[in-house]
Amino acid sequence: MENEAIRILNFLRFSEKLKTQLRDCLVSTGREESVADHSWHLALMAFLTSPHLKNKIDLLKTLKMILIHDLTEAQIGDIPFSHATENPNLKIEKQKAELVEIKKIKDLIGGELGEEVFSLWEEYEERKSPEAKFVKALDCMEANYQSILYGDISYWDDIYYDVILSKSDNHCTHEPILIKLNEEIKRRTEPELTKIGLDVEKLKNANKT
Repeated sequence: MENEAIRILNFLRFSEKLKTQLRDCLVSTGREESVADHSWHLALMAFLTSPHLKNKIDLLKTLKMILIHDLTEAQIGDIPFSHATENPNLKIEKQKAELVEIKKIKDLIGGELGEEVFSLWEEYEERKSPEAKFVKALDCMEANYQSILYGDISYWDDIYYDVILSKSDNHCTHEPILIKLNEEIKRRTEPELTKIGLDVEKLKNANKT
């Protein structure tokens, strides 16, 4: 039991770094969002959305998956969407680094719990289960919604303006509530695009081609 307590505290010390790893979104006060901020908001989003799913999921499993889906970023940090899009090799290198890191995390936790964490992370990465598909859809939408909550999107990298109205679409088609959420987020994004002088209809048409 003493060894288990030590493992738990060691893992919590490691995962605490997620509070300091920053993403490229601003929260409503203007500070940069942390990976831990994102994971918490994503978990809340899943809790609120899951009762409305047509095809029911295992909510406990889903929440566990959310808690660990970005754990590797405690060590290797987050790569902004724009950087990964502009440099595909960067995304590939991150995927390789994440696999190495999640194996270290599995060993740090140890036992059946370590195996469960590794299995949930792998399942999310493969996007094959209903829970993994649900988390991925919410993951994209949460980032999109957080991006506009600051109230001034002029800080975005240019690439976001081209994809913000379509980035989540392919992940949301399997559930009516996800389609509705995605459409509402996009509806709330359009005035923000107009506010900084962008042509929303032109962006919509570009996304269709």
